Amino acid sequence: MIDLRASDLPLLVLYALAFALLHWTASPWSGAGFFSLWYPPAGLRFAVLWSRGARFAPWLVLAELAADFSSGVIDIGAPGLLQAVIGAMRPGLTYGLALAVTRGIARGKDDTFSLPPMMMGLAAVAAPALNALLVAPIDALLPADAGRYRIGVDIAISLTGLAVGDLLGILVLAPPLLWIAALTGGPRQALPRPPSRRAVLEDALVLSGCLLLTIALWRAGLGAQPAPGLLAGAWIGLRHGRIAAWLAIVAQVLAFLPYSSGQLDDATRLELHLGIAAVVLVTWLAGSFSDAQKTARIMLERRNRLLFQAERLKTLRAMSVAVIHEISQPLSTLAIEAGHLARATEHLDADIAESAALVDRKARDLSDLVRRLRRFGGRDVDEPSLLPVSMLLQTACQIVAAELRASGGRVDCLGIAPDLAVQAQEIEMTQALVNLLRNAVAASPGETIALRAGAVADEVRIEVTNPLLAARKTDAQPLGAGMGIGLVIARTIVEAHGGTLVRQDDLDTARFVLSLPLVAGPLP
Repeated sequence: MIDLRASDLPLLVLYALAFALLHWTASPWSGAGFFSLWYPPAGLRFAVLWSRGARFAPWLVLAELAADFSSGVIDIGAPGLLQAVIGAMRPGLTYGLALAVTRGIARGKDDTFSLPPMMMGLAAVAAPALNALLVAPIDALLPADAGRYRIGVDIAISLTGLAVGDLLGILVLAPPLLWIAALTGGPRQALPRPPSRRAVLEDALVLSGCLLLTIALWRAGLGAQPAPGLLAGAWIGLRHGRIAAWLAIVAQVLAFLPYSSGQLDDATRLELHLGIAAVVLVTWLAGSFSDAQKTARIMLERRNRLLFQAERLKTLRAMSVAVIHEISQPLSTLAIEAGHLARATEHLDADIAESAALVDRKARDLSDLVRRLRRFGGRDVDEPSLLPVSMLLQTACQIVAAELRASGGRVDCLGIAPDLAVQAQEIEMTQALVNLLRNAVAASPGETIALRAGAVADEVRIEVTNPLLAARKTDAQPLGAGMGIGLVIARTIVEAHGGTLVRQDDLDTARFVLSLPLVAGPLP
């Protein structure tokens, strides 16, 4: 069970009130053997569990019980109290189980059916189905005197009605609740794009024609034929996605629900709602599949861009290795001669000696940089090695030095212990650090970037901190939220090395914390 926070209490109170109200509004569609063939509380329950997680289910069950006792749905003094309480608890628990199983099956897969748009549609089918399937097994476990279900219709028909009512409630009510929650600062989710005016006009024409055909077939004595609605829903969902599909669902439900709440016998009402449920399900799954396909295409394009960037980096690496190889020998000779010159001019005029010493220092610095770049470019990227953290940070700072000078900023390296080491691929880890530094420079041009590294328990923690300019101050965001592909690449590299990369903002600063496993041993 998820820990209950004080901020969750208003949500549970509001949920209990809304659940009781929606439970009452479903009564016109009730019948023998089932509560309601149109049950909107199921949509409310599904939306909360989908956004808060399956572990929130026990708290929702308690809220539903409180609503049932307060509204008189469950009478404490009536016989069969245990059966009534178990029956009230079952839906919330089975919904939580269905959502957990659905997400567990999809976890780690990258096909279309495991993407969030499609996964929600599959969970919307699994939750009411599991709820209906577990009615009889749970009832069989109750004591003989617990007031078991005694229904006047066949149990299969009764459970079908239960599943149909829940399915309609979920697919009509849950999507807008989740979209509203996302727009008002709730759990992050990818919102579908609304259809254009042209798409709305096209969908309205298709839907109107199919509804007229359905009504004509009904009046001709052929009953509730779902085929026209199925064709319209599939066309609209596949063409324009989930929002268009939901609008088509609402239009068809509003067309038939007032009629089905009237003086119909149970068999006729069930037949009509079975047709509505088929149309609603096909329409929503078609819209979900369309959005999932769009999401898959976006992910594929992003992956292709990353591969293209990797190929460019590979080509640049090969070119840099060739250039470094060509200049390393003459540069070594220059460094040696500069050293001789410095020693030979030590006793001459001070200006000459100082100039010669400066040439010697710069030649040695440049020679040292070329040696590091030669090792950097020549090492096999697939072979991690023991690397000093100070060397990684120094290399990254040198790579972004030109960008720092252009922006008027600088990097302060604070408290970097020389004995810290990590087991890593030098090229990839340097790239991750360069991306973090470039992000800080771009976010705070002309400012000072703080770079720290230290050991915390069994980890090396590297922090890149930059001041937040007034125009850029925002609340702390998760890594990658609107900050470019460079940070996504950095996080991927760090996580591939068994580490983490998170953003921890203060009031006036942005801080990225990179953690890697600490390695003890002789440094190279």
